[in-house]
Amino acid sequence: MKKLILIVIFVLVLILFFSLFLSADVYVKVVERTEAFEMPGKRIPEKVEIKEQWLAKDKFAYFSKDLSIIVDYKKEKLYFIINKHKKYYEFPINIDMAKLQELLPPKVAEIISSIKITDVKVNLGGQKKKVANWDCRETEFEMVIMVQALNIMPKYKTKFWTTKDIPFDHKDYSRGISEFYERFVFRVLNVDENSKKEIKKMDKIEGFHVASEVIVNMFGTEIKVESQALEVTEKPAPAGIYSVPKDYTKGNLNVDLGLQKKSPEKKSPALKENPDKNTIGFLKN
Repeated sequence: MKKLILIVIFVLVLILFFSLFLSADVYVKVVERTEAFEMPGKRIPEKVEIKEQWLAKDKFAYFSKDLSIIVDYKKEKLYFIINKHKKYYEFPINIDMAKLQELLPPKVAEIISSIKITDVKVNLGGQKKKVANWDCRETEFEMVIMVQALNIMPKYKTKFWTTKDIPFDHKDYSRGISEFYERFVFRVLNVDENSKKEIKKMDKIEGFHVASEVIVNMFGTEIKVESQALEVTEKPAPAGIYSVPKDYTKGNLNVDLGLQKKSPEKKSPALKENPDKNTIGFLKN
């Protein structure tokens, strides 16, 4: 159950990520701080991490210590890269719930199909604020994610700031990721009609995202995350930045999540004694 709950959290992160960074070749360097918080039976210490993004007109790349994401619009491929285990998972960009159910293990597909996005509220044109040397405008966004299969209902609120004080037109680079986001949310997840109307308001946001304050309430716990861009620069991308590293291997979700079907006579003793042995690390702990 722990693994499945973390999968849902991972999907939530994906939704938030694409909803906030709809804007590269542009290089973005971000510092992100997650405050310490407590989950049932466990205290998670404060975490500060530098994350990077590269955005091109036909590609997108996001890099963090544990997870990287690459989107190639020409190849119509999306790659989730687990750095610790040097593995990647490939998905088609043109995806809907039917295709997702073919790619994911049945238990995971069942959980995702039970997700409903509701109570979305978008408040544009908020207060002005100075972030570093950028003059910014605030936007507020909130939503509730109902996961009926797990009987949980995470609530998400954010304030984020965008600026026009950048020496390039980021709109030329935002079309592909924006289209992918809308396709993912509206074709894969169940979004009520009022929430769809609110989400469409995000298209009216002007400027480039440079800072955010996020609060997620889940399991009676409040998780706070702050992020700020340290650098936003238009420059040539390094060779291979939009490709999966050559020494990484392609993963199989059924195998790596320990959800593959095996006949009794083929079960290995090691797997029987330790069923999580082959489970990828970011879902084990």
